Amino acid sequence: MKITKLVGIALFATMPVAMVQGDETKTTGVILLNPQPQEKVEHLVEVTGRVMSPGYPVVLVRADQPGCLWWAQERPMKTSQRSFKASAQIGNENSLDGSRFQIVVLMVPTAEGRELFEPGASFRDLPPDLARSVETVVVLKKPDGILGKPKRTLTKLESVPEVTPEDSEAEHPKLIHSPIENSQVERADLVTCSSLDGRKPIVLVRSTQANDSWWVQAACSQVGKNRFVSSARFGNDSTATGTRFQIVAIYPDAAQATNLRAGMAIDHLPADVARSAEVEVVRLNSSQVAMMNVGAE
Repeated sequence: MKITKLVGIALFATMPVAMVQGDETKTTGVILLNPQPQEKVEHLVEVTGRVMSPGYPVVLVRADQPGCLWWAQERPMKTSQRSFKASAQIGNENSLDGSRFQIVVLMVPTAEGRELFEPGASFRDLPPDLARSVETVVVLKKPDGILGKPKRTLTKLESVPEVTPEDSEAEHPKLIHSPIENSQVERADLVTCSSLDGRKPIVLVRSTQANDSWWVQAACSQVGKNRFVSSARFGNDSTATGTRFQIVAIYPDAAQATNLRAGMAIDHLPADVARSAEVEVVRLNSSQVAMMNVGAE
């Protein structure tokens, strides 16, 4: 790469250095300063580091389990000539207390290449030709310990009333903002929806196959004045590409919500609870998302 081009695109400039960790010596383009290995961290953690090679730092996180995806985090903010910080999300509301996660920082040489790592993007593998930090393993520490209930079907005593045939789709407002109708989703994807009459939504998902149950998704988190987001699951690793799913948001009162916990399955939507219009989406397998090479030319 020409020196003039390198100067034009580099955010930081110095030569890589050798890092020693145990018996292993690694050439690294960036040093991850915080969090420390095996540190117990909350759902949101501040990542800090020092760059040792030209380029743009990109923070990625994945669960410390085989086959898990790397997730790009928010773009780092420069705090000094060679230092940066960024906020990283460790797991989600369904992640168990004590779960382990890996954090790594890549050094992407160009601004164009950095665009491929936009926050929220996921990758099966990372490009091997980019300078990077040593991967740091951290442990999720939830304030309330282990959260989430095991998946089970509601008993007859807990079951909610069945929707009647007269319950017309036209009666239900469009309250789900993303994903949109007929868009593609991955196995784990975010659903964004509005509140209704001051009530917090509960998101449910089911496949369009006959007699499939509605599955209650992770509790919604508020991200705006009237906007909420839920981490939803669309099938599993064996679900075929092209499988169609339906999404709906319902708005129970506090008493009704106690019988609708994440991971539960119900055969019918409750007839006496307000709900959104349904949105139908298509499953796209993460393994089929092409990973573009963003290495330096």
